[in-house]
Amino acid sequence: MKKILLLLICCSLLSCKKEYTVERSFCYWKTTYWNDSIDQRTADSLGVKHIYLRLFDVGWNPYAKSAAPMATLWDFSDDVNQMQVTPCIYITNDAIQQSTRPQLKKLAEDVRERMNTILNETRSKTARYTAYKKVNDSVYKGDMDSLERYETTMFDNRIKEILIDCDWTQGSRDNYFYFLSELKKEIPAYKVAATIRLWQYRDHEKAGVPPVDNGLLMCYNMESPTDHKNKNSIGSPKILRQYVNHDDYPLKLNAALPIFNWSLVFRGGQFLGILANSDMIDMNGKRFKKIDENRYVFTRDEVIGETFYRNGDEVRIEKVSDAEMREMISILKDHIDLENSKVTFFSWDENFIKDYGIKNISRYYSLFGS
Repeated sequence: MKKILLLLICCSLLSCKKEYTVERSFCYWKTTYWNDSIDQRTADSLGVKHIYLRLFDVGWNPYAKSAAPMATLWDFSDDVNQMQVTPCIYITNDAIQQSTRPQLKKLAEDVRERMNTILNETRSKTARYTAYKKVNDSVYKGDMDSLERYETTMFDNRIKEILIDCDWTQGSRDNYFYFLSELKKEIPAYKVAATIRLWQYRDHEKAGVPPVDNGLLMCYNMESPTDHKNKNSIGSPKILRQYVNHDDYPLKLNAALPIFNWSLVFRGGQFLGILANSDMIDMNGKRFKKIDENRYVFTRDEVIGETFYRNGDEVRIEKVSDAEMREMISILKDHIDLENSKVTFFSWDENFIKDYGIKNISRYYSLFGS
């Protein structure tokens, strides 16, 4: 009788367990953005309500001997997409490590200035385009000016935080954390988030924990793509488990997983580059011979795009399989509290989404309990 009672109590506790929810997100990491860059029907099918959007990079200028913004996406105006947006800025470790404290303080000001320039331009265009569409629609009431003011407010409500992406090291840690602290002073209206590489998660006592509001754990690019010996540099459950092996990281985390693929080319064991237009190439055709599970060799000299490949050059095709993705999600759930966190996939591309399939990607989100 006692055993039955205990069993009933356990079942009751399990049935009352709070539902685990995550915010469905995607990364958009391209250098151009058009009104239809993110297909709203696809986003709706996936239940995606948030996007991490790359704005610009910061690199070290050896001539000016200072860090400087570059490769800027000046405008992401869109009168269709109304998702929440986290603008992202990628900063090279070199730019952080070589900068002096006064230069880092100036860099925080430069980042704020360029970010505001982009947001002001995008806000103005988005509000104007959206208001223009509505003022010509009998469903909406109000004149152009009032609608534009409303859409301006709506745009601002969509952006609450900024993400800084930098693979800092122990040597650059103090400089990087100083920069983040200065940036937070420059943009008090926004939360500041930072990417967390897997080694920075596992070895956080050595790497340090950045002074930000939350982190984005990057669960991909786990090994060097240029190393010929690696099987899949994008990632695998085996490698992820080596890093995500504790649950005491002292910062609220979101998680990023890969749905991209690429084909890497080697000559004599040395990395040549990424095979262009690989999604349009039939690896089972006469131009290639399969030599391993995910490796092929050219059977003749070939020009693809603007690159000349030789007979014998090796191609390693990398992608996280469906089974591997499910196992990686299980590892994250076992070790990290992701309730009410963002789960994002890198990156938004029609070919990548088509390759994995909307149903599969949606199931991946659901595995987190959302």
